[in-house]
Amino acid sequence: MKQSGVQVLLDSKTSLTKRGTNNLRILLFATTAITIINFSAVLKNADAQTVPTNDGTAVNAGEVSASISALDTLSKLPTKKSIFKSTQSVKVVGRKQLRVVGPAAGAAQALSVAPGVNIASDGTTGAPRASISINGMKTGWGNIAGNANDGTVMVTFDGVPMIDPAYGVWQSTEIPNLSFIKGLSVTYGPGYPVNRWYNNIGGSINFNPIEPTDKPQATIGGFFGSYGNRGTNFSVDTGKHDGWAAVFAGTIDRSGNYLQGYGFNNPQSSYAYYGKLVKTFSNGRISIGGFVSRSSAFRPLPIPTTANPNVTINGVNSITGAINPGPIYSQQTTGFYTTLPRSIYFKEIPIRTYLLYSRLTEQLDSNTSFHNLLFFRYGNRDHYHLDNIGNSPNVLNQYYNAASDTYGDKPYFTFKLPDNKLSVGGYFVYTKFNSLLEFYNQTEQATYNSGPSAGLPVLANGVPVNYSLQLPNHFHSSYLYETDLAGFVQDEFQPTKALRITPGIRVVSFHTDFVNNTLAQFPESTSNGVNALIGTNGDNQPNSTTNFNDIEPSIGVNYKLTHDIALYANYSSAYKAPAGATGTYAHLLSSTLKPQHSTQYQIGAKIFIPNEPYLHHAIASINYYHLNDLDEIIPIPVVSHNYSLFASGSSVFHGFNLYAEDDPLYNLHVFANASFESANYLSYTSPSHGSYGGLPISNVPAQTFNAGAYYTLFSHNTIYQPRIWYQYTGTQNIYNNNTGAPTRTKLPAYGILNLGMKVSVATPHASYLRKLTFNVDLLNVANKQYNIYEYISSGGYYGVAGQTLAEPGAPFTAYASVNAHFR
Repeated sequence: MKQSGVQVLLDSKTSLTKRGTNNLRILLFATTAITIINFSAVLKNADAQTVPTNDGTAVNAGEVSASISALDTLSKLPTKKSIFKSTQSVKVVGRKQLRVVGPAAGAAQALSVAPGVNIASDGTTGAPRASISINGMKTGWGNIAGNANDGTVMVTFDGVPMIDPAYGVWQSTEIPNLSFIKGLSVTYGPGYPVNRWYNNIGGSINFNPIEPTDKPQATIGGFFGSYGNRGTNFSVDTGKHDGWAAVFAGTIDRSGNYLQGYGFNNPQSSYAYYGKLVKTFSNGRISIGGFVSRSSAFRPLPIPTTANPNVTINGVNSITGAINPGPIYSQQTTGFYTTLPRSIYFKEIPIRTYLLYSRLTEQLDSNTSFHNLLFFRYGNRDHYHLDNIGNSPNVLNQYYNAASDTYGDKPYFTFKLPDNKLSVGGYFVYTKFNSLLEFYNQTEQATYNSGPSAGLPVLANGVPVNYSLQLPNHFHSSYLYETDLAGFVQDEFQPTKALRITPGIRVVSFHTDFVNNTLAQFPESTSNGVNALIGTNGDNQPNSTTNFNDIEPSIGVNYKLTHDIALYANYSSAYKAPAGATGTYAHLLSSTLKPQHSTQYQIGAKIFIPNEPYLHHAIASINYYHLNDLDEIIPIPVVSHNYSLFASGSSVFHGFNLYAEDDPLYNLHVFANASFESANYLSYTSPSHGSYGGLPISNVPAQTFNAGAYYTLFSHNTIYQPRIWYQYTGTQNIYNNNTGAPTRTKLPAYGILNLGMKVSVATPHASYLRKLTFNVDLLNVANKQYNIYEYISSGGYYGVAGQTLAEPGAPFTAYASVNAHFR
């Protein structure tokens, strides 16, 4: 019976996937048509060779564009020089540092080498989900308990938002591999108004993909490693022809997991494809880009840290509550990395992303340029879930489907004035977010929950019926339509050669329409005509509308103390729509909702030394930050699996971030990143009205540190590059889901040592093959056992409230890869 229930779920999955695919085709066609119109409109200027200026002389458009884009951190990787001149705190992770995380790594692992960033993932590749925090502000679906500041970090791909505005949380599996990523930039705090989208209140991350090259080239490679990992990647550049250039790249990956047991290795797989077509003309450039990815991973349950006789690998009898005999399940008894059998528990989470965008930059005259970014994104997240542990038989099967369609356009002008560089513009973003959730147990007889028939069995033609996907135990279905508008003015004022001031202001508007769709989605659940309800409706609020309008001022100052040293400071304020998409609007009165709001100031120093003895391309930064995060909505998971409880609160974060990078010798590269942070609640009110203000914020490390070095040796046509790097994560306070409150209980600190070797072999005598590169990466070489996340359970998973559950970090992991580079 249980297996047939899973089959029903999978059949429904196929039907819904086909329906979503048809809708997606229509949306992609419409967006492509709009992009082509945008593209065609400017090609008429492609034959122009020069840009007229006021005095009739010719101006190099590339030089002019570069001179007025100093504030731009989205369309390209910021250079060390632009970071030095900036009034913001920005960290760039280039390809050298991306190599340390291995060939199977994804977006989450790439971020682990930035200061103030903490990653918690239940896998070593890019397919499993992860939680990401920047100075304590979070995004991601990993380890949900106690994430007070989730959805407060904006993530973009080539400057294009990858997050739907309604939910606001990003899944790192959308970028499952880094083979086509040339680098990423992290902005701490809201950043410049010209670069913000709709949830930058805590920070932003921009992943920059590879760009088309002037000359044709191609790369193809493969890799394999621990836990059955294997994959391949490629990229092809057409080279530039009459101003046209294109690149196409992709990757495919498949793996098991270090978390496995009893014949089930929690498999994971992913693919991603990226392409970009660029036309460069004398007064600008236009591009069309596309990105598609799919990742799927089985997510293991957190593991009890200590033995409890009431928790075995076979769970309990769902009818009698008796413990099913079997090995006691815990890290102490069944193994540090051992997960449950598939027949007892599994949760598969496929993630899909489709992104299409067009960017135009045009120099209108010597002092004015126009920029426009048009985009469409489709996102889909599914859960297929079997929970046969027995503690909550009414949630034996889960089907969850969340999908969003997001459209946006961001035009703005940049004016080069005598002492100013002024940017003026705005954006329009519209999204439709649909959330459908069902829990059911096809072996349980359905009964009425309310009305005159409450407690009586549900009959169909006089025969009792069981719960099913069409008649679930728990359910919700709703839509959230959100329109975000913003207008901004950003100035870069330089009264003296040493002083740079960047005042800015944004006006933002968030309009939402919530539609409770449960009665339309599940008409069988209220079909007896007396307002009786079959199962539990998780959406208990009616349709509603909200409108929020706010002003976000900001200012920054950078003063060059010497040629190599600059002091800087900034202040900014930012808002985002109420968190949680339909979940928030379905469970809370819309009249009580407010936008989440942050205010932050920073002060620090930067050093940039292009060329001195033992300092070549050296950059270093230290800053102090203080951020208040206000009007938080904090989800609290509950035993019944209806995520309907929310705490409210406000937080304060402050600390130091430091980083340094240098090539002290021509063949030696070194880097180091560190952070020291204190994060506490100004206020925290639980649903039971308990107050926990002053307690530390859960899952925020007190310190993080990483450092590494690459040494390069040359021999004939071969380059050898050994690498070593170390990553340390300090203590962090864990969350008590049993009380719905933060605690002072500590998760211990941990540090891991990693080694690597790259060998590049040039092939000067081959016609088309330029070189071969070989890599070996050894992660956690000491095979250290450590937990990346712990929390105190309310008993929802194993029926024992108060026990500590944990997600262990990866043990020793090895990868080998080879790439062939063609010209």
